[in-house]
Amino acid sequence: MILNEKIKLNGSWFYKTDADSKLDYESVRRLFLSGKIKDEMRVPSNWQLAGLNNFSGAVWFIKKFNVSEKFFAKRIKILKLKGKDYIADIWLNKSFVRHHEGYFQTFNCDIGKFILKQNLLVVKITSPFEEPGKVWPLKKKLIKGIFNHHDCRPGAWDPKHGQDQNTGGIWNDVLIESADGVWLESVRLDSKINYAKNYADVNIKADYLSALSKSVKEEIVAEVLSPDGKIFEHRFNETIKPGMQTFKISFEINNPFLWWSWDIGKPDLYRIKISSKLFDDYKTTFGIREVKLDDEQIFYLNGKRLFLRGTNIIPTQFLSDLTKKKIEKQVTLIREAKLNVVRVHAHVNRDEFYDECDKQGILVWQDFALQWTYDDSEEFAKNAVTQIKEMVRQHYNHPSISFWCCHNEPGKQIETLDKKLFNAAASEDKTRVIRIASNYEEHAYDGWYWGDKEHYAAAPMGPLVTEFGAQGIPEISSLKKILSLEDIRKPNWEKWKYHNFQYEQTFQIAGVQKGKNTHELIRNSQNYQAELLQTAIDSYRRKRFNGINGIFQFMMIDCWQSITWSVVDYYFKKKKAYFALQKTMQPVYVSVRVRQKKYFAGAKLNIDCWLINDLHESFSNCKLAFDLNGKIVNEMEMGTVTEDSIRFIDWESIHLILPKNLKAGKHSVEIFLKSDKKILTANNFEIEIERDTR
Repeated sequence: MILNEKIKLNGSWFYKTDADSKLDYESVRRLFLSGKIKDEMRVPSNWQLAGLNNFSGAVWFIKKFNVSEKFFAKRIKILKLKGKDYIADIWLNKSFVRHHEGYFQTFNCDIGKFILKQNLLVVKITSPFEEPGKVWPLKKKLIKGIFNHHDCRPGAWDPKHGQDQNTGGIWNDVLIESADGVWLESVRLDSKINYAKNYADVNIKADYLSALSKSVKEEIVAEVLSPDGKIFEHRFNETIKPGMQTFKISFEINNPFLWWSWDIGKPDLYRIKISSKLFDDYKTTFGIREVKLDDEQIFYLNGKRLFLRGTNIIPTQFLSDLTKKKIEKQVTLIREAKLNVVRVHAHVNRDEFYDECDKQGILVWQDFALQWTYDDSEEFAKNAVTQIKEMVRQHYNHPSISFWCCHNEPGKQIETLDKKLFNAAASEDKTRVIRIASNYEEHAYDGWYWGDKEHYAAAPMGPLVTEFGAQGIPEISSLKKILSLEDIRKPNWEKWKYHNFQYEQTFQIAGVQKGKNTHELIRNSQNYQAELLQTAIDSYRRKRFNGINGIFQFMMIDCWQSITWSVVDYYFKKKKAYFALQKTMQPVYVSVRVRQKKYFAGAKLNIDCWLINDLHESFSNCKLAFDLNGKIVNEMEMGTVTEDSIRFIDWESIHLILPKNLKAGKHSVEIFLKSDKKILTANNFEIEIERDTR
């Protein structure tokens, strides 16, 4: 039943910049009414994308709107801002309505006392520049995570340019909504599975605003559509009280369809409609699933142990520009790379991103929007506690979200600020894994910030490795969109640095060769990135549940026109490392250690193999088939590859003699794991035959 009326206020708004926040509401109102504010900006938009280049400070947004007699007559009127960055101060018809801080939250304002049939809405959005040295970067006060301090944003962490291209603005929808009796502000759903009796308890907590003058008994109906198309109805008699209140209902679902990550099941989703004569129908989706991290940091989904094959993602630098189409492409890239989990890195994203992860069966590790260190004051801690609670409440219904993580690389604040954040998140959600932080001891950057890529043989930083990787330069067609031809042909390293390229790490630690030209540099860079990822992932997966329980490559895709650790550039062009990721992250995988790369013809192939099966499915009648230059030259009986297992096959057990007539040069070896005639997985490498001149 549709009882409410909704009006979108998106479109053209007048605006006035106020870099030093010197203006007040009355002066802005007078300027507007006298016709002196003429600039217009489309909402939603981040103001950088709307033409305010490198602007920090305040922008006053002004919108005139009318409401119908029917809308005005209703007793509840709500103004909803679904996303603004960063501080909002709101006036309606000369009256101050609300102050709110944060960039990711949808927040609501009761405007019943202030609204008229003809209205003037003024929203002051402040996204300030934090003073370098004194505040930024070590004592930050803005809870914006990677959006105002990170090595993948415009200017990276440079003191002069690290806050360029401010993300301020009204980046999501603005609307007003009216209701006559009751308005549902939020509905949170969770479930508890009884495995022995094969049912699930579904619990619903709804916060509502009631304009009723007294309490009334009212029937509430929960209509559930199961993944197989069956409809179930549950009816409840609840007392609806005046004011801001909460009701709780619960019901059982027998033989429930469970939500699984795509690799070990189906991400089945239920649809629910909650209705009453007093309020608008509320519709959403939910999944029935349980997650756990045991004392050894092993992850379980619905009681099944799962090795986490993951990546990090920063989908965009500007949330207004992240469309559903882009989100679908990004999540599909994650799934096609054979990954089952994504870490939303040091920020909170659009709701549509989590919707797509729900749909495609990608688990989500959700960071709070804290990146490196912040102000130590009690005032800041109180603000952060409020905002982390808002994050948990806002995204509570997404079955894909399995982890809340309070802070990325907090240093010593893990002992102070982050303990408060952990307790705050735990007070809001008892159903998910809560990590106090993702700190330096979980971030392995061997071969990039220190050491070399061969160090990964020791499988460092476990049991959950939440970052590792190396940069890779995008292909030339993308690079031409990032830099001028002159700066590409004869690299202007300062401009490359602005776009996040790390010179010292590339050439002095990784040892990437510059080559004769930029084309060779790109090839060498992408080769190194791919080799590092393959080396690291092979090493980690060989330690499956033996010190390593999950790995998160850094990172999937560029968030702006940049040169970073991504395996897919800003223009959706895949780097060579994407295919290395795709190969090494297969749920069923033959990991190969090539003990010897150069041979004489007629020698024995010298390799070790690990048969890795992350699936909860066994495969019988298995064989390892060895293909040399496109021709099967040997097969080995493997029997049954059991579910959730790893098996080591050493070099002595692999009896493959290279043909005596094999010509000198490079040759391709491909290894297939087959079950009956079905190929489960494949891996490949090169060997080189040398002439025997003895």
